[in-house]
Amino acid sequence: MSRKKLLIERTLQSLVKYGSFMVVIMVVVFACSNSAEEKTTTPEEPTGNLTVKIDGAIMGSVMPPNPEIEITASNSEETIEATTDENGQFFITGFEKGTYTVIIKNENSNEQEVFEDVEVAVDEVTALGTVDLATL
Repeated sequence: MSRKKLLIERTLQSLVKYGSFMVVIMVVVFACSNSAEEKTTTPEEPTGNLTVKIDGAIMGSVMPPNPEIEITASNSEETIEATTDENGQFFITGFEKGTYTVIIKNENSNEQEVFEDVEVAVDEVTALGTVDLATL
């Protein structure tokens, strides 16, 4: 058998084999979608499963990465402290709506960056970007 005929024959066998598999998958998907349409439900009263966001978040990163970088965010009512992860990234939640002062500080070298008037809103993330403490 020539190489060209062998290639065509194997291609046809694959199409038949995998084509049959695709038909089975399509039948199952179609059957499942029809059964979902047949069910009619009436709206029920909400249950205790609802979650309402009551806080905002601040995120950013610090270069060079150092897990000993301290982040302090405060307004006149509260202060939240955190550190970066091993990649220099931070994501801090638990902020009430308001304006905060954020201080990013390397305790080992006393380098720091201060962000004044950082606006935080409920159910939103405020991004501070990347802070390069190596050049300060």
